[in-house]
Amino acid sequence: MPSVTRKPQAGRQERRGQIERKLLDATERLMADGASFTELSVDRLATEAGISRASFYIYFEDKGHLLRRLAGQVFDDLATAAERWWSVSRRRDPADVLAAMTALVATYRRHQPLLVALNEMAGYDAAVGATYREILAAIAARLATVITEGQDDGYIRRELSAQTAATGLTWMVERTCQQSLPGAPESGDGELAATLTQIIWGALYLEAP
Repeated sequence: MPSVTRKPQAGRQERRGQIERKLLDATERLMADGASFTELSVDRLATEAGISRASFYIYFEDKGHLLRRLAGQVFDDLATAAERWWSVSRRRDPADVLAAMTALVATYRRHQPLLVALNEMAGYDAAVGATYREILAAIAARLATVITEGQDDGYIRRELSAQTAATGLTWMVERTCQQSLPGAPESGDGELAATLTQIIWGALYLEAP
């Protein structure tokens, strides 16, 4: 017998996803105009997103809860960018790594206001900090799988600890983008992506790029 709750639950999840995306866009627009996340009220965020205050509180406990949910949206975009390399790593083509790094840098650039807010709040909001670390740990775990597969196939350095290397490279890219992009012209993004590609390739692969 089909579940009578499945469709309502699916509809609620879809509605939540739509609201999260609206709030992500609204938050980034307001922050791009100079507002800090801590200064933004729920009323202002809801108005900018075109939703009611009541709708906000149906889905979110407070702004910290919102930020944790938005972090998931942003890092989903980052993981999608990284898959341009991860999904075809067996081709051993540095162009695939470059494509992934170019997409990652572009994603960091696009979501820069929210990522700055996330980084700031992670320092004093324990729940936000935990979410931040959990998301990056999940990305590192996916990269560790890619590294392990490459080691098994003989084209990634076997002496590396897959998990340690993945964690180090994940945080290197995250910190580099967080520190380099704010205030820097977009014209330098290509050089940043190319440099990250060289570092990652040299660290992992046995072949010269």
